[in-house]
Amino acid sequence: MVHGGRQRAVAGFTQTRPMQLIPSRHYWRAEGSKLWRQPVAWMALIALFAVLLASAVCAGLDARAWRSAAALDAAARAAAINSATAQLKTPPGPAAAIAAYELGRGELGVTRIPVQAGLGLGVQRLSVLPTRLKASLDNRLIESPDLGPLRNPLLNDTGLPGVPAMVALLLPLVALVLCSGLLQEEREHGRLGLLRVQSMHGMWPLVAAALGWRCFCIWAVTALATLPALLLDPGSNAPVMLAWIGALAVFTLVWVVLGGCLSWLPVSGASSMLAALGLWLTLTFAVPAALALAAERAAPMPSRLLSIVRIRAAQQESEAHEQDLAKAWYAAHPGVQAPAIAVWPATFVARALSQEAALGPLARSFDACRAEQAAFVTRWSWTSPGLALVLWGEFLAGTDAASYLRYRDQVDAFEQRWRQFFMPAVMDRRGLSAEDLKKLPAFGPEH
Repeated sequence: MVHGGRQRAVAGFTQTRPMQLIPSRHYWRAEGSKLWRQPVAWMALIALFAVLLASAVCAGLDARAWRSAAALDAAARAAAINSATAQLKTPPGPAAAIAAYELGRGELGVTRIPVQAGLGLGVQRLSVLPTRLKASLDNRLIESPDLGPLRNPLLNDTGLPGVPAMVALLLPLVALVLCSGLLQEEREHGRLGLLRVQSMHGMWPLVAAALGWRCFCIWAVTALATLPALLLDPGSNAPVMLAWIGALAVFTLVWVVLGGCLSWLPVSGASSMLAALGLWLTLTFAVPAALALAAERAAPMPSRLLSIVRIRAAQQESEAHEQDLAKAWYAAHPGVQAPAIAVWPATFVARALSQEAALGPLARSFDACRAEQAAFVTRWSWTSPGLALVLWGEFLAGTDAASYLRYRDQVDAFEQRWRQFFMPAVMDRRGLSAEDLKKLPAFGPEH
């Protein structure tokens, strides 16, 4: 009889404390009021807003300036063509060939990297990448700087970090500060047991409501502070803004959940803060650095010393056989009359083509390794929320590694058409006319 009474009592007790996954409005109101009265939370959120807003405004203005400069490219190209037309009024001969050669290796062949609607989220990359590659009659493989292996985008010494990097660095700190001591403080002051008794549904609704308010406040502040990076960019659009805001929501949720998990640990508040700091350092700096190192080992770059040796050998070989190279070009193009002895610039152009043919496989091997490294880092970026956010921002901006490699491929294809246009005019010394310049190839991603 006594045993049955205990069972009914336990059953009645469990019925009065059912499991509640979603906190009721009473929990939300209580935890919101509690967070509202915390001056530390206000200070952290205001500091986060101010720093991110300044970074976003600078990025948005830089993106606007980039698009303004890109809009002037067509006018600058037209002015350069008009200026070149006056210089091409020479009869066929060495002077005409030299004029065509100088035009073919000049600024008319300069391109500009295509960017996407989220340029404000990755505009800082444009200051460290060669974004104005030039199609030329010269050997671009020797002149272009090598980009080297991938590096940690959160550690690069490239001036101020971009908006995604600033978010990746600062938002976790604010989230961990707001979540620190959430339960440790109650435990240390002897109030945790009282909270357990007062809560009808256990501690979960209290913690969920507290974390929910923190997640919403941090996300709202970050979204409002970083949106100017896109709003100031005339090329931005609503889908990119939604994609960025959604990424911020996921990123904020991850760090708030991590901070909430640390608050459950049966340790003191100071120990919890030290653990939070260690977690931030690990996920923000150590993991991206380890991924970059692992990417280099997974797809090691060719030897730089061997590359230099091959470049010198290709240069010496082409210089020693420049007449033979010119004759081979004329033999492959019977429609162009071959002179008895090829002279500059015909010999120089043939030499540059030979060097590029010899060094092309080496350049493509560098690009292939770089593409493999980028794919490796992207594949494992989920291990570092900050790195994943930075890569997502660069993807929306069109300045990520894959987009840049596509740009280089587009420039290579454009350079082939560029040389097909200029080479006959240089090699047969007839030069170009004003009518020929109307057919000058133009760079574009669609070509």
